[in-house]
Amino acid sequence: MKTVLELICFTIILGSCNKGEEIKVISSFDNPIEQLFWLKKIKTGLEQSVAPVKTEIYEDTYKQERIIRVNSFVGCSDSKTDVYNCGGNLMCKFGGIAGLNTCPDFDSQATNKKLLWKNHDQPKIDKDVYNNTTTDNYSITNIEPNNDTLKTSISYSGCFPDSDRISLVDSESVFESTRLHRLLKLKFLKKNLVAAFYGILEFNINNL
Repeated sequence: MKTVLELICFTIILGSCNKGEEIKVISSFDNPIEQLFWLKKIKTGLEQSVAPVKTEIYEDTYKQERIIRVNSFVGCSDSKTDVYNCGGNLMCKFGGIAGLNTCPDFDSQATNKKLLWKNHDQPKIDKDVYNNTTTDNYSITNIEPNNDTLKTSISYSGCFPDSDRISLVDSESVFESTRLHRLLKLKFLKKNLVAAFYGILEFNINNL
């Protein structure tokens, strides 16, 4: 059924880009990140990558059309943005090394910005990754939960990754006692040689 919906959406876009009927059909997608095959493929590729770049996926309305915006290398000077329609066709490109801007009116015309998914600053919920993550290479000295934020202080000696290459991994398990408990581990990527490291890491945990 999901594939059928994608094909219907794609056909209407090709036949008529500005009709109200098109917007109505596109709006029938209540979970684009899972229902649009091409978008789910992008998300899955990032989740399975050994060293994924910081990426954020948004939904916007642009020229009366519901579109998908993929921001890559978030926080870098050469960050880039690709804008797609619901059929996965590229509409606009921004940034990158070349400093592209193929839709100059996008910032003024795009509305209804909504974050669909991101792969940084929040836990990765994956039982297999959790089980394969070692914890003997660091020590947690303090934990401060605060609503949707978890702040943790850690100490480490040896090869330590860049701070933007540390992810929080959840075991997919919830334990009930006087309070709900979840099992979490820190996963390190992209290591650099340093003698010792002491730092504070902060994660958004609103997806738990």
